[in-house]
Amino acid sequence: MLKQVLMSRFSLRRLGILHRTFLSDAYSCREAWQARLTTPVLAQVNHDSLYYELEQKLHQKAKVSAIDIDIYANKMVDDSHIEEVADLMHKFRLTEETSNTLDSTHHAIVRNYVEHSHYSELIELLNNRLGYGVFLDDFTSNLTLDRLITTNEFKWAARIVTLLGLQEDFTNPITRSLALYACYRYVKSGEIDHFDDLIPPPPQEPTEGKKKKKDEIKVRVNFIRNEFFDDHFDIKDTKLLLGKTFFLLGLNSEGAVGNSSKLLGLVLYEKYSKAVEFVQTSAGTEINEEVLGLVKTFLGKHEHKDDEHYVKLVDLLGTANFGMKVDGGSFEKLLIDGINRSVEDNEERQIEEQKSIYIQWCELRQHRLEEELARLQRAKRIQEMEKMSREMEQEEQKLWFFENEDKLDLQIDSKKVFYPKRWFGKKKKPRVVDEGYIPPEVRQRQGQQ
Repeated sequence: MLKQVLMSRFSLRRLGILHRTFLSDAYSCREAWQARLTTPVLAQVNHDSLYYELEQKLHQKAKVSAIDIDIYANKMVDDSHIEEVADLMHKFRLTEETSNTLDSTHHAIVRNYVEHSHYSELIELLNNRLGYGVFLDDFTSNLTLDRLITTNEFKWAARIVTLLGLQEDFTNPITRSLALYACYRYVKSGEIDHFDDLIPPPPQEPTEGKKKKKDEIKVRVNFIRNEFFDDHFDIKDTKLLLGKTFFLLGLNSEGAVGNSSKLLGLVLYEKYSKAVEFVQTSAGTEINEEVLGLVKTFLGKHEHKDDEHYVKLVDLLGTANFGMKVDGGSFEKLLIDGINRSVEDNEERQIEEQKSIYIQWCELRQHRLEEELARLQRAKRIQEMEKMSREMEQEEQKLWFFENEDKLDLQIDSKKVFYPKRWFGKKKKPRVVDEGYIPPEVRQRQGQQ
């Protein structure tokens, strides 16, 4: 019986149906994660009606609370609302309440996308940080990378790692080891294709016939902003992104793994001057032979003979003894050993952290919902009091109308607006008065006398 089970697992593995994961099944904490659906906040919510309610609020008032978005995101149990949650996050990002987004909202969205294999949509959300504001945490990073690596989706995994590299945070040992392995497997394949979300749109072909002349609108500006390249968020080249990510991973690693990652990263990043400096200052330290061969391959494919630092690096690595000790072991095996070691040392602790934080999120969600309800009730009471005050004032005016008639008349007159008369016709010249003018009748009388 055991032999049949093993043979069936082997056949499934060959067909690609069963995959070995680096993280155990316990790391996903499915029971603790599903427990959120049994809380009073989420158990009584109708997902479809909540979406239309939020959509109506955003359309009419352009404002919705962060707790409502969190409830909608955490209520998702399938991929039927993938487009709706992305649309809500985009609209919610334009409101002032976006700064109050809960961490559980990010976690729920990313986890749902990964569990239902919507990798391209997830990349779109994560890459458009200003438009959606969705970010990975340590747990979703590990779950996402483990899922992509074990399903041989190394291109998507490398793209996730480059997005993590933009945050410059590889302090989590499991994330760091998985990220190194994902990037190396993708780079090892040889040809580095452009990431799908970084491919520029094709140029539009000119239409035949005469084009309609568009009206030009010229806007006066105070100054023209100079072009600026920050060499970080502005990087759109896949090879440069991978290079900088490799270098950052190498800074957080030690030994042959760290040195190999740094050199490979600097070469992909095309920082040849820093690569020469690194090789010269790392004399006596170890570097992996496979990575060294990969570095030489990339240097041969992307020639920059007009760059003196490139030529110096090629000559330096071409010598038999360039100062660093070459390790002949398998670099991939080193990375896998590093993953297993980091998982063994940190998995149990991170599982307990996840379970604890899921409970905290449920408590926080309940607390925020109670605060929101109290705020709405307080605003409703204030509105009712203001309405009652206006009604009492109107009733008072009716009861004391004859006693305050003169006062009311003065108030009405004071509210009248008197506009000065204006003449919009042709202006007449002022009449010139002749001081020596004598009327005709006076002249006749003087003549008779």
